Amino acid sequence: MVAALESVDGVCIFSDRSANRFLERAQPDIYIKGGDYTLDTLNQEERRTVEGAGGKIVIIPVVPGRSTTATLKKIASL
Repeated sequence: MVAALESVDGVCIFSDRSANRFLERAQPDIYIKGGDYTLDTLNQEERRTVEGAGGKIVIIPVVPGRSTTATLKKIASL
């Protein structure tokens, strides 16, 4: 669904627990994380990778009931 959005250039699915290897290769201009993170609680290796390549980290607000976790719970209950 995300890949179908006009504003999305690409989607990458990876099995690593950390996005660091992906971030090293992709070198995104903007790395967005949900509001349950802060710059201090973000994986600091990921932060160094993004910022070291000149990227910006943006924390977006949490929308109650609209999260990956909530979606997975709904699917699991079907």
